[in-house]
Amino acid sequence: MARCKAKFWATGAAVVALAASSQVLRAQEIVQPLPPPGSQELSAALQRLADDGNDVSALLDAGDAAIKLGDVTAAIGFFGRAQALTPSNPRISLGLARAYTMTRRPVEALRLFAEAEKGGISQQVMAAERGLAFDLVGDARTAQEFYRIALAAGAGDEVRRNLALSQAISGDKAGFEATLLPLLEQGDFAAFRTRSFGLAILGETDAAIKIARDMMPAQMASRVEPYLRYMARLTPAQQAAAGALGVFPGSASIGEDDAQIAAYTPIRDRPASSTDSRLEPAGRPLGPQRSSPSATRAAEQQSSSPRQSAAVPAIVPASRPEAMSSAERTDELPAVTREPATQPVDMGQQPVRQSPPPQPPRRNVEQAFAAFDLNEAISTAPRNGAVDIRTIDAPRETDEPAAPVHPPRHWVQVATGRDISALGFDWRRISRSAEGELAGKSAFTVPWGEANRLLAGPYDTVREARDIVGRLKAIGLDSFPFSSASGEEVFPLDGASPAPAAEKPDHPSRHWVQVATGRNRDALGFDWRRISRGAEGALDAKGPFVAEWGEANRLLAGPYPSASAARDTVNRLRELGLDSFPFTSDEGEVVETLD
Repeated sequence: MARCKAKFWATGAAVVALAASSQVLRAQEIVQPLPPPGSQELSAALQRLADDGNDVSALLDAGDAAIKLGDVTAAIGFFGRAQALTPSNPRISLGLARAYTMTRRPVEALRLFAEAEKGGISQQVMAAERGLAFDLVGDARTAQEFYRIALAAGAGDEVRRNLALSQAISGDKAGFEATLLPLLEQGDFAAFRTRSFGLAILGETDAAIKIARDMMPAQMASRVEPYLRYMARLTPAQQAAAGALGVFPGSASIGEDDAQIAAYTPIRDRPASSTDSRLEPAGRPLGPQRSSPSATRAAEQQSSSPRQSAAVPAIVPASRPEAMSSAERTDELPAVTREPATQPVDMGQQPVRQSPPPQPPRRNVEQAFAAFDLNEAISTAPRNGAVDIRTIDAPRETDEPAAPVHPPRHWVQVATGRDISALGFDWRRISRSAEGELAGKSAFTVPWGEANRLLAGPYDTVREARDIVGRLKAIGLDSFPFSSASGEEVFPLDGASPAPAAEKPDHPSRHWVQVATGRNRDALGFDWRRISRGAEGALDAKGPFVAEWGEANRLLAGPYPSASAARDTVNRLRELGLDSFPFTSDEGEVVETLD
């Protein structure tokens, strides 16, 4: 019976996890023929679980694969099930510690890392994630030591970027620049993103924003700027979460850690051989109160970077992982419970603190980038879905980037043809028929296969070009928006004049007050004199005028600057006992002075 239940649980988990992984695979098929990291491992683990839902090794493999795929919730479920079967397995502690680090539960993660180390997991295996967990509690110094252990064990570029970010958080600008320099020389665009965040943390907001503006489209850069402007005002823990995980606090929480992180006290100057390394919570009791930024900043930070005092823009908080109910947490993680804040949390053996070796002469950043060309590598195509600021790849800084000879621009394509001279006739015909919608815009051509595009423009934005296309369609002219690529040369059409403005009609649409009607215009003259005398000056200098109305004529006063002004006159005449109503003549409708 128990085996049947286990198979049922594994089958259910397999369906959920495979559904999640299949979405990732489908999302990758268009742009990347290879499956995402972890998908094959997850499929293999789920096949084993379908045969035996109590296969602890398969549960652990499935949890590790789910973390690689970014499905932390599924990973916690797999590890929780494995923990119910073998509570003392150190791989479970390691997997849950990694999952809790990614969901910003670093204090719990640090305790679990210590348990994993006691169970025999080496520091090198978990140093990268453990360092991030220390950064997420604001202990940058310890975090950097674990990052260095991970790098010595062959960790990848992401760990180097996290180390550089941690150095910026601790105020070590020289170390921050030196750590990033090899990646910047290689053209690692994620390193440029890290440099932008690091400079913002160090208080060099303008330089950080310049990197974002150089890389991103204007609209996206303007959305990121507010985040960069208040990076220096975050606590170290918040800065690490923003730079490494892309999670920003709400505007009400800027500079204030939650109580559990605020209660954490960094470990200092403890011998590496000590078996009593512990995480001693300190500070105010846990609860809804918040701590000030100064209460969480590490005491050993090398220097304090300038902090901006500008007003904080209103920021929409990034979504955080939903908290599980106590019942759910009990089901998934029976052995993982939060300890009281007053109890010490065993952090395990701390890394040996060694004096850094003498550093080789550092190269100037500008020298390193002298031959660096981003033209072929950068794509500014908009991405589907929400903007994840962690994926922003910024290019290198330049003092004054040279404007491209042929920048990307927006146009309205109104015709095509092989004969350039014939396009000149088309332009004159179309520009005159456009009723002023193309007013002031010139004609350009650009090759299109064996033919040429006839363009009007340029326009500041593609939206403006689309608006013109809609207006032209309303008057019967076909067109569509076109954006020339960067470097694509667009040629002025020889001999073509800018499109003319709309011709003003001899009789534009205007607002009037109709006071009478009649066939005989001479009789309408007598009516006007009678009505104007009774109007007590309300119609002075306003007429008379007449407009044809079928076989009769309208007797009008006006014109008035607006329909509202005409209605005001109608109301005043009504008070004097005179009947009238507002009238608006159509464009081109003849309104004449009554002789």
